[in-house]
Amino acid sequence: MPLGDVLALPFRSVAWLVGVYAPCAARVLLVGFLGGFAPAANASAEAVCSGQMTPEEADRLLPACVCSGPSFVILTVGQTLLGSTEVGVLLFLAQITANYLCAALLSRLSRTNRNEKRRSPRPKQQEMPQLRLDGILAQSTLTYLKLCGFVLFFRMLAAGAGALLPPAVSTACAMLLEVCSGCDLASRTGYWASTLCCAALSVQGLSVLMQVRTICPPEMTLRPLYTARALHLPLSLAIFYLLLPEQEAEVFSTLPARVILMRQLPPDCAVLLLVGCSFAVCQLTNLLLQRDFQETSPGNLDSSRLL
Repeated sequence: MPLGDVLALPFRSVAWLVGVYAPCAARVLLVGFLGGFAPAANASAEAVCSGQMTPEEADRLLPACVCSGPSFVILTVGQTLLGSTEVGVLLFLAQITANYLCAALLSRLSRTNRNEKRRSPRPKQQEMPQLRLDGILAQSTLTYLKLCGFVLFFRMLAAGAGALLPPAVSTACAMLLEVCSGCDLASRTGYWASTLCCAALSVQGLSVLMQVRTICPPEMTLRPLYTARALHLPLSLAIFYLLLPEQEAEVFSTLPARVILMRQLPPDCAVLLLVGCSFAVCQLTNLLLQRDFQETSPGNLDSSRLL
């Protein structure tokens, strides 16, 4: 048995609880648990395109695996913004537990999904074409640039809201727009810092939802995911409150805001930015060369002479 299937064994019960019995469902949940919403959406899309899952099954599975990854929640939100790794762990546990409960609840409440295993047989799996390394890297780079474009656009909107609107309103706008900006502003609110960070992680923001929509194929409606966001917020807040020890609640919720000065980009971010800019320049150059070639082609020259 491959290593991925072995690691995904604990998630089989979660997939069955959600009502998805496809063998690859546990692996999709594992990817979402470790990597967050983008790898989970990509894994779901690949499973649908290859026939391993139906679009309905993928729609039911997405609410269980669309969340921020543990590295972001624990290290960035917990350790860096809130100053406590422990509260980061509790935030991640609250988010992932609320994910599973919301997905299971929506699956039970959906009438159209009952007995789907008998009524709607899964299509035959298609043999995936063998991709070369350059094709894999090119496709990954395109996907990465699309996601970075969403993040950059909504971070700019959140920054503008923070500069123009009052603190309470700007924090709420950032939480609705982009999860990173929402957690950043929420961590500066003092007494409500940890609670508002939990709310920002639960909402995920319009940026995350649009990124998932871009990754997933059009056959997936994403309706369960949109519905789950409304259920996820009160459920995750309740779980986080229950997980947080009463003696430590005041300590975590009254952490002072930390000001982090960044004088230069970290090396890994600088390399990624350089690669992205280089790729964009290459794509623009190819488009310009294609346009010049079409304008100077013999057919275009003959038509211009006739005119």
